[in-house]
Amino acid sequence: MNAPSSPTPDTVYELSDAGRQQLKGGTTALFSDALRFLILADGKLSLGQIAKQLADVPEAILGRTVVDLQQKGFIQPVVSAAPEASVDLSSLDFSSYVPPDPAAAKAQGEKDLAARQQEAQSTMALMKEQGYAVRIARQARSAAKPSSGGAYSVLVVEDEPALSSTVRKFLELERFAPRVAANRDQMVAELRKPPLPDLILLDGMLPGTSGFEILQRLRSHPALKAIPVIMVTAMSAREDVMRALAADANGYITKPFKLDVLKKSIKAVLGIG
Repeated sequence: MNAPSSPTPDTVYELSDAGRQQLKGGTTALFSDALRFLILADGKLSLGQIAKQLADVPEAILGRTVVDLQQKGFIQPVVSAAPEASVDLSSLDFSSYVPPDPAAAKAQGEKDLAARQQEAQSTMALMKEQGYAVRIARQARSAAKPSSGGAYSVLVVEDEPALSSTVRKFLELERFAPRVAANRDQMVAELRKPPLPDLILLDGMLPGTSGFEILQRLRSHPALKAIPVIMVTAMSAREDVMRALAADANGYITKPFKLDVLKKSIKAVLGIG
């Protein structure tokens, strides 16, 4: 395989199927900076534009990251379309032009409009079905040991009662030891109960605060910073995912999600799957 070309600021990158799998496959061994680059590599932004959004990543590291992602087949440069050949107008004969029938032109126009509307509806339905779905779980380097010596403890921070109950029951069936909190105060109370949880499932929007703020506080606390955190949220904008990864989230799952995806992500982050 040919070595990837050196990245230049004007190069535009897009994801390969393998790259999309890193964002939607449930597990990944990539580091945060590489994941953030994948999220931004949309086939439209140039490397220079992406670098501005990743201003916290040193230029040399970003360059090595891009080369590494290319070598692994996760991204590829967008190939500009070949310039169109000039049109030969020498044989154009205006004398043979016949204006279309107004009634036929109107009918064709209505038909084209209907086709465009149908295409738009199909596109919207596909976007609603697929959305900007993210299922990232960074694979642990080694298996974590349960803090209690028994089942792995998972703290579910979710303010929607039905979802919280569903996840708690599912975790129990999967032989985890779930604990639940619906807001920041309840979460703090749970963290004060020994032992600390082995993993936190953190909603992005909570009463009076945001999961992103809580994540940042966790990462700055000496006793809590090592607890793995998976963001589980309806917030699916690229900026949200970037913000979570920049704050060292171990995973990011957008709602709605399937419970088997959640299980796979939990096991990957704990290094037991």
